[in-house]
Amino acid sequence: MNPYVLLALVIGWGASIAGTGWYCIGVGEDKIIAKQASDDKIRQETREAAQQGAADAIAKLKPVNTTIRAKTETIVRENTVYRTCVNTPDGLRSINSALAGRIAEPAGGEQLPKVDGTK
Repeated sequence: MNPYVLLALVIGWGASIAGTGWYCIGVGEDKIIAKQASDDKIRQETREAAQQGAADAIAKLKPVNTTIRAKTETIVRENTVYRTCVNTPDGLRSINSALAGRIAEPAGGEQLPKVDGTK
């Protein structure tokens, strides 16, 4: 057998192994790039869904405005001297009622505990 033919076969076989390796490395890199693109797409879709959900929740919020003007004006007209800028108990109760969205009752029904003189 001619040594040049044998050399050509060995070079051809080596080139085919190198070409196969080159192709497999390229396929592996393409797979990694495709996986990254898929992850980026999923991340973007999740972000858009979260933003849409937040926008829907914000759109459902309805502001509640409560007016306590009449009661407070009456109290201010009756108590014309304010030296320390403090709300009266009735004014504070009106403000708390507006903030809570319900009518606040005085604690203990405005009854003070009895004094025990034995102590």
